[in-house]
Amino acid sequence: MRKRNLVIWLALVAMPAFAGVADTLEDLVGYTIVASKTIDGWQDAGGKKGDSFEGCEYGRTIIFADNKILHCAIYNYQYSYRPTAVILSNGSQFKMIVDDEVYDMQR
Repeated sequence: MRKRNLVIWLALVAMPAFAGVADTLEDLVGYTIVASKTIDGWQDAGGKKGDSFEGCEYGRTIIFADNKILHCAIYNYQYSYRPTAVILSNGSQFKMIVDDEVYDMQR
């Protein structure tokens, strides 16, 4: 009985962590994973650069290890050194997922 109660308790505690997953995935219906890349750095329109990932600012260029780029179409701060980004596309728009954050991107 004690083990069963522990399993139920763990399930209830973990449930809020997954509550937003369906909402996030719902926003990605119609998108296909087109690449998985390492972020090598960024550059802002004013020329400021960085060799880590510091999230997105409107118009910021994200530079990948293969020298391909995408431009941010949203603002969100997040810090990570050389994270993996999963790139999705629906044919006309792009999304980039880094850790658990989803970013709107442009070519």
